[in-house]
Amino acid sequence: MRFHIFHRQSFFFREVWCFSICIEMGFLKVFLLILLVEIVLSEKVFKSVPVTVKAYENDTVLLPCYTDNTEGDVRVRWYKSNILVADSRDPNLLLPLRTRMHANFSLQLDELVSSDTADYTCEVIRPEPWGPIRQTHTIEVQYAPSVRTVPDDGFLEVKKGDYVDIGCEAGGTPAPIVNWRKNGEPMALLEHRSRIRFRAEHRLLAGVYECSLNNGVGDPVTASITVIIQDAPVVSTDRSFVHTALGLRAALAAKLEFAIPAARTAWYRDGQPVKTDDRIVMMVRDNVHQLIFRTVRKADLGNYTFRAENKLGMADVAFKLTGVPNVASFKVDPVLNKATSTSFTLIWEVDSYSTIIEYNLWLRPYYGRLSTPEPDAFTTETPANLWSKIVVPGDSSDGPIHSATYTVRGLTPSTVYEAIVTSRNRFGWSKPSAVLHFATEPGVGRTLPATSEYTDITPILEEIESQEPYNITQAHVFDRLNEVSSGARETPSCAAIFVLIVTFLVGFFSD
Repeated sequence: MRFHIFHRQSFFFREVWCFSICIEMGFLKVFLLILLVEIVLSEKVFKSVPVTVKAYENDTVLLPCYTDNTEGDVRVRWYKSNILVADSRDPNLLLPLRTRMHANFSLQLDELVSSDTADYTCEVIRPEPWGPIRQTHTIEVQYAPSVRTVPDDGFLEVKKGDYVDIGCEAGGTPAPIVNWRKNGEPMALLEHRSRIRFRAEHRLLAGVYECSLNNGVGDPVTASITVIIQDAPVVSTDRSFVHTALGLRAALAAKLEFAIPAARTAWYRDGQPVKTDDRIVMMVRDNVHQLIFRTVRKADLGNYTFRAENKLGMADVAFKLTGVPNVASFKVDPVLNKATSTSFTLIWEVDSYSTIIEYNLWLRPYYGRLSTPEPDAFTTETPANLWSKIVVPGDSSDGPIHSATYTVRGLTPSTVYEAIVTSRNRFGWSKPSAVLHFATEPGVGRTLPATSEYTDITPILEEIESQEPYNITQAHVFDRLNEVSSGARETPSCAAIFVLIVTFLVGFFSD
């Protein structure tokens, strides 16, 4: 109330009063007091209050600047971000488009656009001795998000090991929320960021990165950035061992999985480029490179290599074009795989364009993997699980599918065995088959332990290990057993059978 009365006094009295106060309180305190007075006087002059208006595009906004007319003649100016846009005493000042000032000094903006977002200040210029007083309002025009990618063209190519820096610079009010996807899958980021930066440590980090922006105004907008990571070529093949026969058509196929920059490709045989002609041709389709032999000759059989190379590295895949049989496969059939306590019937098939001369059936009891002896340990004992080889005659069929059935006899009751088979035609031996696990039935007065893993004697196929079975290429030939009905030669070891007792298949004989 005191400040309101003081406001009505003469200028002279005000100066005298300020001077006396300065002496008593000091300059700083007086300055703060005057500032407080001005605030109170401002509250008295303005009947309106500062506002923040959130509006949409094409809306109309009215900003108030209501003053106390008892203060006498006043002059009102409007500023947009410190730029003068209206003056009540200057009729020559042209108002911006879509803008007008009313008689009560309110400022009206029609058909709002995004650029109308700003602070608008109403300045009241009063007669002396009072100075101007200002009141500021804010307009926030809400509009749908917009996006600009970084890089601008939405494409980035870097070398492996370099940094990838991509982004989506967002526009719109309120500020949009940014979400990211890679190759269509959401990215689990800790925050809604507009920039992504990472090291291109692997080619699989390449792909299409898509940002989606949404602020609740209008529809979300998206943009994509394609990231390419340069790396050495990657090649693969479905079949590196290709079985064929003379006079047939054969093809070696390699797939170029990846190569950026583009790779130079070539086919080699024994280190020398393959010479093509009307009979041997190269074809490329959908990144699959083929070396096609329209009519296979004996001289075509051998080892081949497909190679892809760019400035960042080289990759190749090896092939073998051969007439040797394909890998045989055991057939598992509870009806045909007849088992007794001392015998078991095995069935297998093999693909070969040439007649199968013979099979090698490898057999041994199974009781887990051998433990590796100490390096300095010396022993004269024969390894416990050497493979026994049985030679099974082939057939006279020209194929291409050959079947064989063989009954192994002289086995131990209640014992688990594993078997492998290889095949030979006039071109040579095939690779070993997958391992077949099977079990014999209990003998008289002998049963399988209740806790055994093989209470069900159905044969089980297991893929062969990457290394060859122990001593399979130089198998020890043991004393022959009696000839079997099939006429095959058997070479299992009686001594080996006595020492190969399965530790986890504990049986017992009853009187």
